[in-house]
Amino acid sequence: MAASPSHRVSTGERLNTAETTGKLQQAVATRGIRMTRQRRVILQVMDAAEQHLDVDQILARAQKIDAGVHLVTVTARLIFLKSKV
Repeated sequence: MAASPSHRVSTGERLNTAETTGKLQQAVATRGIRMTRQRRVILQVMDAAEQHLDVDQILARAQKIDAGVHLVTVTARLIFLKSKV
């Protein structure tokens, strides 16, 4: 099967190493919390932020990465992460 955007071939490169993840992603990982796609995107946005963001700002930036992220997803993930981290 040829590689296509929906069927990428792995290069064997590790994408989630300490060098490629932010402090929040590492904190979640050390607590053994499962890293879902939505959590990863939200944490990526928060790690990259240079200032505190509100929910709407997180949503807007997250949707640039993954259009499947919705307001309820951001709100629920933030409540979940706040209780766990």
